Amino acid sequence: MAISGVINTNTSALNTLEALNGTQGSLNTYLQQLSTGKSINSPADNPAGYAIAQRFHSQINGLNQAIANGNQGVSLVQTATGAIQNQTSLLQQIRTTAVQAANASNTTADRQALQGVVSQLLAQVQSIATQTQFNGQNLLDGTFAGAAFQVGANSNQIINAAVGNAQTSAMGDHIPAVSPYSDSYGCNGAFVSGGFAPGGAFTITPAQTSAYFTFSGGTYDFYISRGLENGGSISSKVKVTLTGNPPDTQELNKIATAISSAGIKISGTTQLVNGTPVLKLTYPANDKDISFSGPPYVTNGSYNYNIQTNEITVTLPDSAPHLSSLRNSVNENLVSITKTGSSTQLTYLASVQGNVFKAGSNITQNPPTIESGSGHISYIQNNGGSAMAPDSTGMFQEVHIENDAFSSRGILITSNTPATETQISPNTYYGSFSSGTGSNGLNIQGPFGNAQVDVNTETESAASIAAAVNAVSQQTGVTANAYNSASFLVATGSYTFTLSNGSSGLPGNAVNISASVNNTANGQPDINALLTAINHQTAVTGIAASTHVVNGIPELILTNANGDNINISAGLANGQLASTALAAGSTGSLQAVSGSSQASIGYPINSSSHNALIQGAVLFASSSSYRINNGDMIGFSSQVSRLQSGSALADINVSTREAAQRTITIVDQALDYLNQQASELGATQTRIQVSVANDQTSATNMQPAQSTVQDANIAQATSQLTKYQILQRAGISTLAQENTLQQAYLKLLPSG
Repeated sequence: MAISGVINTNTSALNTLEALNGTQGSLNTYLQQLSTGKSINSPADNPAGYAIAQRFHSQINGLNQAIANGNQGVSLVQTATGAIQNQTSLLQQIRTTAVQAANASNTTADRQALQGVVSQLLAQVQSIATQTQFNGQNLLDGTFAGAAFQVGANSNQIINAAVGNAQTSAMGDHIPAVSPYSDSYGCNGAFVSGGFAPGGAFTITPAQTSAYFTFSGGTYDFYISRGLENGGSISSKVKVTLTGNPPDTQELNKIATAISSAGIKISGTTQLVNGTPVLKLTYPANDKDISFSGPPYVTNGSYNYNIQTNEITVTLPDSAPHLSSLRNSVNENLVSITKTGSSTQLTYLASVQGNVFKAGSNITQNPPTIESGSGHISYIQNNGGSAMAPDSTGMFQEVHIENDAFSSRGILITSNTPATETQISPNTYYGSFSSGTGSNGLNIQGPFGNAQVDVNTETESAASIAAAVNAVSQQTGVTANAYNSASFLVATGSYTFTLSNGSSGLPGNAVNISASVNNTANGQPDINALLTAINHQTAVTGIAASTHVVNGIPELILTNANGDNINISAGLANGQLASTALAAGSTGSLQAVSGSSQASIGYPINSSSHNALIQGAVLFASSSSYRINNGDMIGFSSQVSRLQSGSALADINVSTREAAQRTITIVDQALDYLNQQASELGATQTRIQVSVANDQTSATNMQPAQSTVQDANIAQATSQLTKYQILQRAGISTLAQENTLQQAYLKLLPSG
């Protein structure tokens, strides 16, 4: 092997130097790993690993902050919950005070003292609602709504929370509005203060009755009449055209509207019965009947006699009523019918004038009157003998509705039906409520969900309807009580009647009441004898009598606290109420009234009036808003219920027995509301705590995952460091040797 020596380039030294540089780089890497404890200190160390480690780092930092957020959220929720618990404790004291105030043993002064306690407690409930804060934020005044706690490391990993408005003006008993459209008496004055005013929770039907009709499509032209109690009648004309067979509710409303707007105290409404539109006519029960008759009409025109042809030409305007009926009544002796502009000309032979019209036609019975001097003709047709005008093509029939089904009750009424057959006598035992089941019944849309409630009969009691509402309260979140309390002005005279309770038109526990009412020295009726007679039978009937003075005038108050019907009749016949209210010979009179103005409701109840059915009121209750569809069936609006005047916690007082009773209901709903708030906050706190625990677990598990990617293996790094330290020293030693060898070549040079 040849030995060569190179001076210009020390190749061996360069190779050694390159190796030293490599070992120095590795030595620096492991020195950095050992000093930082990380295997990845920059993207250059491991680009993919660096990205993975940074993602882990973001998650861990986010989770740690989310844990802190959650702990703060728990503190906030606990603050709100504690305040609500304090409010609940105060409301429990208020409720106990209200129960105490409702007792009859209290005097007016006692209740005033108790009201002072209630006012102080109520003020503190309001203070808690407005002063409870967390980090400067109000929690219970309704402004802390839609809040979101960030309980995760990533966006939208939140838990929503809201604290309802716990001010006294925002809590209480949500009640539905009274329907302005219901035809039940009492809705325009009863239900006073939600039924908690003396005598203020009833519907009464001594002065109205109803009839139902199904209709076909066609034209209708008739008069509808009320046979008045004192004789005579009052009528109004109805003329409409209905399409469809049967016409839908919108079409049938044409007749209902025409009748209701006629001003004769007959109210027309429509409802669906098993999908069939039905017209309901409601009218005063003291009326003798309602009936239908064809309207009389007058057709005016001119005539001309042609002496050459011996013909008479009658010219009638096309606008003449029932012109088609007149044409159809003309006999075959008619020469011609011609049109001239907006008039129609009927020409017939003068020699057979007496035989122009068909035998038996109404025109034969009421021939035209020709005024020869003026050339004028008047034709008056009286259709009073028929149910509708001759050219009416529709037909309708009275039906009876029971349990959401109807059956025929009257004859089919057409233009050929004699008016005498259309007289419909009042049914003396219709109630104020409308019957309907399934989708045609009450539909309660409550805070928990929806449910259907049937009203099986028009005479059903408030108690039975309330029971049906409560049967589905778990589905709706709406409960109901029933209360029946009616106020009456009592006239002097003698009273004999049967008092009974019951439901669905079936009287029960009937007793006989007999008393006389005379004037006292101050000119006001002394009703004590009547009170005593009624209260002697309270254990049987469940009906209690009391008195209340309004504007200096005593009122009789009949109360059935269970909400069963209160029936006043002259007796019972085959288990049904007698047709009259007071027995024959009774000279007294009861007038149902309402409010501080003692507004009259219905007709007086006396020996000549129909029996009185007093049905009571369904008192709905809920801590949240709700809706009652078809609520006008029992006297309520279908609008969403709300905290109306007198139903909020801020409105409570216990200064009277009735007000104390109302306070109990309002406080109960406020307690339900606070309990619901506390329950929701408790659930929110549990969610946050579970989320925090999950964050802690996740963060703990991500630490070793990040360590696996990023942290240095100390044993391996130490071993590698030792290795590269040895290599570094060996390299330096070798480099020194390489430089020494290079210098050895100097010895080959000749000496000078």
